[in-house]
Amino acid sequence: MFNKVILIGRLGQNAEAKTAQNNKDYVVLNIATQESWKNDKGDYENRTEWHRVYAWRNLSKFARTLQKGQLITLEGVLRYREVVEDVEGAKFKHRIAEIHAISMKRLSKVEADDDPSDGADDE
Repeated sequence: MFNKVILIGRLGQNAEAKTAQNNKDYVVLNIATQESWKNDKGDYENRTEWHRVYAWRNLSKFARTLQKGQLITLEGVLRYREVVEDVEGAKFKHRIAEIHAISMKRLSKVEADDDPSDGADDE
């Protein structure tokens, strides 16, 4: 069995650094990928998909440097988390898909002069 995700996309906002309950640092990224195709009328159509990506441990240090609009590539695993929300007084249970990054690489330049590296691995 195999669980692997490979994405190339752009950041929709700057990286969001957080701390988990166990005091481990992590970063949340929102990455957009786009798909284009020609419809039956011969016109091009586009669809943008948004992906929530988590970077932990050493990879979170690199991920903090990422900025809105940058093109990146990443490898990770797909995980699901169950969430219970209160919607108009009723409990609503659903699953959220998340990508936990294993490695990532910046494909576009950083605006700031202090670019610490152009890629990182979680190992």
